[in-house]
Amino acid sequence: MVRFIGSSCLSPILARRFGGWHLDTQLGSARRLLVVDDEPVQCLIVTRAMSAAGFDADSATSLEEAAGRISTAAYDVIVLDLSLGGREGISLLRQIAACPSDPVVILMSRLDERVRAASIRYAVALGLRVAGALAKPVGPSALRSLLDQPPPQRPRSRRVAAVIPTAAELAEAIDTRHIVAAFQPKVSLAGRHLVGFEALARWHHPPHGPVPPDLFVPLAEQNGLIIPLTRMILEDALAACVRWRDAHPDCSVAVNISPMVLANPALPEEIETLLMRHALPPAALIAEITETTVIANPLLAAEVLTRLRIKGIGLSMDDFGTGYSSLLTLLRLPFTELKIDRSFIAACETDDEAWKIIRATISLARELGLSVVAEGIETEVAEDRLRSVGCQIGQGWRFGRAMSERTLYDWLAHRTKATA
Repeated sequence: MVRFIGSSCLSPILARRFGGWHLDTQLGSARRLLVVDDEPVQCLIVTRAMSAAGFDADSATSLEEAAGRISTAAYDVIVLDLSLGGREGISLLRQIAACPSDPVVILMSRLDERVRAASIRYAVALGLRVAGALAKPVGPSALRSLLDQPPPQRPRSRRVAAVIPTAAELAEAIDTRHIVAAFQPKVSLAGRHLVGFEALARWHHPPHGPVPPDLFVPLAEQNGLIIPLTRMILEDALAACVRWRDAHPDCSVAVNISPMVLANPALPEEIETLLMRHALPPAALIAEITETTVIANPLLAAEVLTRLRIKGIGLSMDDFGTGYSSLLTLLRLPFTELKIDRSFIAACETDDEAWKIIRATISLARELGLSVVAEGIETEVAEDRLRSVGCQIGQGWRFGRAMSERTLYDWLAHRTKATA
């Protein structure tokens, strides 16, 4: 049963404390708010609560009415029910995302928590500022708790280069070695000792500055440059591995292998030749493969990966959990390591569903005899939780960012001194 809450019950609290949501009395103007809900009592509760907080509140009881209001007025906050008379209120989110006023969104629903959580993720993916989602019927304390927080920031978009490079610029950068290998440490979660590094391509474009890998790697793949790029990173990674193994003989280096590189039947022999040239054992190298790499040419991928494994080279399934047939890929191919995608790790402290998937993945890997790497660890809490469920290896800013080889030695020296 929905209990009616009048504005007199809310205004003494709401008028005193609303953080970043308070009425700007200096400017003398209330912030505009829209409540979209087809339940009259709930609509009235939310509208009055917001009015008590100093908002100029409108309401809409259907998708059509809401769409019309959004197209003709600028709102600072939109409170949206996910179900409107059997229709999906979530369909309005795309129109809200296009609003020049950049409103903050609060979601409401009688559906279960997983639906609300999925709706939040969808809204954030659209670039919306989402304050949260409330279970209906909405009570004053839940609303007050949500509104008492500072307004959320717009999700940060990925930084891109000021000027998108051309294929010719990329080819020149490879030839002149302006693209270099950077190394991010991989650490044992049980003993905090170093187990290896992942080699990552980095391009500093003069005069435009850093170019993100998610920009130049597809460019390399589209223009036949991924093979020389991978060969260069592989050479640099193995050369660096030789130097750090003098002091850390068990440390490996991981290198990403793209679909076009994996499509080369001669790849196992070429890598074996490089290892022999640097006098490195095969186990010093881990080839990181994404599931999409395997899907591109499954038969050839199975042949090449099996031959690499026969030679003693480690195989890591990268970005596990983001593809469509990861379990089948694990079953068919001789992987030695599984890397849990950073999107799960980022959510492990707040998302119960993500945490369940992480625990199940670690249990699965244990049954298959695979080591597990969690990438994207940034906090002590995440590290402790992953260690507690048997994750062996961590990678992320918590342990160290990707660094040049010169910085790597400074990092190793500081680490050795700190643990002495």
